Amino acid sequence: MASVVVPDLHGCPHFLEWVQRRFPERHLIVLGDLINRGPDSRRVLQLALYLAAEGRATLLWGNHEDWVYGQSSRLKPAAQERWFRHHAHDLFKSYHSDARALSADLRQFASLAEPYVVEGAMLCAHAARPSLGTGPDDLLDMGYMWDRPASGLHPLPMHFFPDLRYSVHGHTPVKRPVVDLDGEGVVYIDLGTVRTGRFCVWDAETEAVVMYP
Repeated sequence: MASVVVPDLHGCPHFLEWVQRRFPERHLIVLGDLINRGPDSRRVLQLALYLAAEGRATLLWGNHEDWVYGQSSRLKPAAQERWFRHHAHDLFKSYHSDARALSADLRQFASLAEPYVVEGAMLCAHAARPSLGTGPDDLLDMGYMWDRPASGLHPLPMHFFPDLRYSVHGHTPVKRPVVDLDGEGVVYIDLGTVRTGRFCVWDAETEAVVMYP
């Protein structure tokens, strides 16, 4: 059975909990940006890590995880705590100012997360299709975490994955889901959840958006 694709959660665990209730037997592809902005990044990240460890979810890098992990992982513990406190205050607060626990969860995320995933006809990446070089693991840039629709789309890498027909992304908030399988073959499903209270997922089994609740 095909996966359910989950866009940016940004510290809002009730949306991930709803996905679990709505699709209890389905594998999830979580598009990244689990953390920051919302009320409980710890709950979101730890639930996602649990699901991934159980083989029930695939986690993808988002720009927020990349930024926090990339900046903090190079620091010694005291400096790391200062960085969390100054630059990731809401995330740090959700961990009750426990820098060690936050650092451990970020390391686990980094050990599990992928830049993109292909499942049958579908490619999933946080922001945009990856730009690939000589092989599926040869990422030429970080656009898969940062690009916006206005940047233009890389082509689907069908020379590596000939069954691909479309791709699914979060990152760029849209007023309503963008589903364009017959045009550019791209789906955008980030509804700006923290700000709008609206949320949806992509059901790859039916190739359709499912709205919360």
